[in-house]
Amino acid sequence: MASFITEFKRMIKTGEINSNTLSPILNLDEAQQQAMIEQLALAPDTIAYDILFFLMNTMGPTHPLRPRLYQLTLDRAHINFKFSLILINHTNPERPGPIIHLIKHILSKETDTDLLKEIFRAAGRLGMEFFVDDLAEFVFYNDLELRKEAVTAMERIGTNKAVQRLEQIAKTDKCDLDVLDALAFLKGKRKAISIHPSRKSPKPSRSGPSQPITPKPVPIESAPPHPTTSHPATSHQDPYKNNVRLLASPHIEDRFNAFDYFSDKSPEVAEALHDNLNTQTPDLLENLLILIGRTIPRESLGDLLTLTEKKDLKNSIRFSLYTALSHYPGLESTAPIVKAVTDPAVFVSMAAIRALDTHCSDYVVAEIRKKIESGTTAGETLTTTILDTCASRLIDALMASDTFSYISSNYLESSAPLRAIDTWISILENRKQTATAKKLARIRESRSRADQPVVVVIHQSAPYTDVVSKLIHGCGFCARTFSAPQEAFEFIVSEKPAGIITDFFVRQMRITDLAVEIRELYPAEEVPLMISSLQQHLDKSHLALMLKTYGINGFWEFPPKPGRLKALTG
Repeated sequence: MASFITEFKRMIKTGEINSNTLSPILNLDEAQQQAMIEQLALAPDTIAYDILFFLMNTMGPTHPLRPRLYQLTLDRAHINFKFSLILINHTNPERPGPIIHLIKHILSKETDTDLLKEIFRAAGRLGMEFFVDDLAEFVFYNDLELRKEAVTAMERIGTNKAVQRLEQIAKTDKCDLDVLDALAFLKGKRKAISIHPSRKSPKPSRSGPSQPITPKPVPIESAPPHPTTSHPATSHQDPYKNNVRLLASPHIEDRFNAFDYFSDKSPEVAEALHDNLNTQTPDLLENLLILIGRTIPRESLGDLLTLTEKKDLKNSIRFSLYTALSHYPGLESTAPIVKAVTDPAVFVSMAAIRALDTHCSDYVVAEIRKKIESGTTAGETLTTTILDTCASRLIDALMASDTFSYISSNYLESSAPLRAIDTWISILENRKQTATAKKLARIRESRSRADQPVVVVIHQSAPYTDVVSKLIHGCGFCARTFSAPQEAFEFIVSEKPAGIITDFFVRQMRITDLAVEIRELYPAEEVPLMISSLQQHLDKSHLALMLKTYGINGFWEFPPKPGRLKALTG
């Protein structure tokens, strides 16, 4: 194994790769595969592309290494769009799965004409119908080469939808001989099929036998670059627009009502985010991202990718963005946000780490490990932040790094919060490393104090509770975190906390309803209830009245300042 990895490292360094030197990879054992992927994940783009291209084209569809190489290619394609060509050629057009959002994102952002033409040709060759609308959009651009390639790709796809879009284009001033020739060819092929039904078309429609198409009328002077998407909000346009506006209202009750309106309307939330990606109202974008995290519309993944590429976003928006991504199960890739793990704003880096923990791929682990093993203070800070975030999947994967394990061991034995120790113990127990787990359990027991003030944190998003818990621990208190009010109530009834911290919105419960139930247990002077939230630009007098009415002790910014937390227990 050592000799092969040494040779593989040399190949990556020199670029001297060919089928003879790469073929042995197909027969590696599991340990050798892991070592090879760790090196490949960090290889320069040009070398990694050639190696992945060869391996994906050589290994069979059932090879045990194939899923990991496909994921590595997918991660790298989010950073360098050229890798998408490998993905397209190894994706089933009937079940495209994870590449749809990526390719649509690339088509909306890429400016390299050669790469776009290659994508168009691959889409046409493989009959990828889900790209028809995106291809049609390029017909309305001024680049004649791309227009011609887009029409050719739609012709090769040749489905009902492709014909319909070409017919719509033919009614606009963008109609040319290429469009007319493509339509004539496709209609002629359909006519031949109808005359000889026993003959099978090489590109049959996936929606069934060909039927005559009656195109939707599109005014020549106002033809859109792509068909207008029909949203459920269309029939309720006024309520929809009104509630989008209310998300940034200075009155918190208006925002409550807007959250209630959108809470079960995933398509409308996706539409609102798409329409307001460039809004200059931070409160609106932050609240839309909170709603994205609650409703999890898959159609918003492209827009979320777009936001990850913006360099001028406020820290509060980036926190909301990464928090939203952390709620998505089975993300296709989190590679674009790896850079955020060392963000100077710790609360932003913690949210990014949570999102990465939901999708702990070889590329993500390799990039984070490289940062940790850099020998810098930033690497040590990143390690302790990962532990504070309780990112169990990342921790488990990074334990193979001696540097990570060394820094972690020192932190756990000296000053790590109890929840970080609990996470580490759980991982060790799953690994059957009982001796080390017992050692940490003794450290935990010695550090746990019965007289330590307990502060309850209630929030449905882990990044929120991670950040506040870290701050509470830094003040010498113990944090007890809960993702739902009911779980918190059960604890509060059994043990009187020193204070409670939450947001305006906790799952489907408003802070006003939560406050009523808490005040039935403890008065405000005994157990302070504080709101720490990203909500800004609220009417101060209106907010003060609400706080006083419901026995809420105060409103803090997020993250709360340590001085405020220290004053919480008097």
